[in-house]
Amino acid sequence: MIDCIFTGDVMPGAKVVTASPDPGLSGQFRGADLVVGNLECPVVLEPPAAMDTRKIPLWSDASNLRILTDFGFTHVSLNNNHIFDLFEEGLDETRGLLDNAGIGAFGIDHGALSQYRRVTAKGITLGMAAVNWVETQFCGHLSRDLRDLDVGSLKKDCDFLIMFLHWGDDHNIFINADQQEAARRLIDQGADLIIGHHPHVTQGYEVYKGKHIFYSLGNFIFTPREEYASLPYSIRYEDCRENVLFQRPECKIGMYVRVVFDRTGYEVAGVYPVYREETLPAELPASLASFFDDMLKRMNGQVRESAYALNEAGRRMILARYTLPLILTHPLYWPVFFRKLSVGKAMRFVRQGRMGKLWKR
Repeated sequence: MIDCIFTGDVMPGAKVVTASPDPGLSGQFRGADLVVGNLECPVVLEPPAAMDTRKIPLWSDASNLRILTDFGFTHVSLNNNHIFDLFEEGLDETRGLLDNAGIGAFGIDHGALSQYRRVTAKGITLGMAAVNWVETQFCGHLSRDLRDLDVGSLKKDCDFLIMFLHWGDDHNIFINADQQEAARRLIDQGADLIIGHHPHVTQGYEVYKGKHIFYSLGNFIFTPREEYASLPYSIRYEDCRENVLFQRPECKIGMYVRVVFDRTGYEVAGVYPVYREETLPAELPASLASFFDDMLKRMNGQVRESAYALNEAGRRMILARYTLPLILTHPLYWPVFFRKLSVGKAMRFVRQGRMGKLWKR
C-alpha cells in the first residue's frame, strides 16, 4: 500500500520566507510515502541576471526549498508556463538544487529530466506524466502535447498512471469544455488518476468510469505577485491585476488530495481544503468552512452537469469586476490594454463571452 498526497501549485517566491509551516498540517504530510506538487517557478541561489520579460516572470530563492522539505515533498512536476522564465540556465540550476534537496523532478524533456517518471514503492509502480497547455509559446519545446503522448504505452509501463495537467482559465472556479473532454479521453486511453493545476483557484472533481479527475487543486504554497519595478509597465500592469485577484477568498483556498494505492486499485482517502493568508498554507479557518462548502458544491455541480456557460460567465465577471476597473483608473495601462484587445478580440468577447485569450496573446 502506498500513501500519496497531491497538491496544487507551489511558488514560494523570490523573497526568503521566514515563517514555518503549520505543524499540524505539515505533520499530516510527513506520514505519506509520496508527496507530489507542481513547482510553478525556477529556483535559484542569486537574483537572476536574465529573465523572460515577455510575460510575468517568476522565480524562488533557493532558501525556500526548506519549505518543500518541511512538507515532505518527494517529487515535483516542472511542466508549466513559468518553469522556463529564467531560461535554460535557471532550469539547470533548479534541477541541481532539487537533486540536492532530495526532491525528484519530472514533467519535461530536458537533459536527464523526462516528461514521464516511474516510481516504485512497496512493490507498486506509479507512472507520472505531466502536460502543459498554458502559454506554450514560451515552453512548448520542453515537452510533448497530449496528441503526441502514447498514453496506452505509458500505462503498460506501470501499475497506475497519474497524469498531471497544467490547464484551465485563470482565477475561474469553473472548468471549460476542453478540460473535461481531454480528461475523460485520457481515462479512456488508460490513465488512472488526473491531477490538475494552474488557475490559482480550485475547480471541481468527478469520478469517470471509476477513475478520479481533479480539475484544479489551486495554490498550495504561493507568494502573491511581488513588485518588479524594473520590468516593463506592460508586465507590471498584469502584475497589479493579478495581485487584486489573489486577494479573493477563492484564490486563498486550495486543496490537497490523499490517495492510497494497493495492488488491486486505489482509494481517495480524503480531499482537504487549506488556506493561505500569505505564502504558507494552514488548515481552513472555521469562519470560511461554509464558504468553501458552498463553493465546492457549485464547482462539482458545474462539472457534473458540464455547465460550461458558468465558465464563460466567470470570464466575463473577472473582466468586468477586476480587469476593466484597474485599466480605467490607471491611464498608464491604456496602451497595453488596447494593444492586447484589438477590434477582432473585442468582437469575439462580445459574441462568445470569452475572456481568457485576451490576456494571453
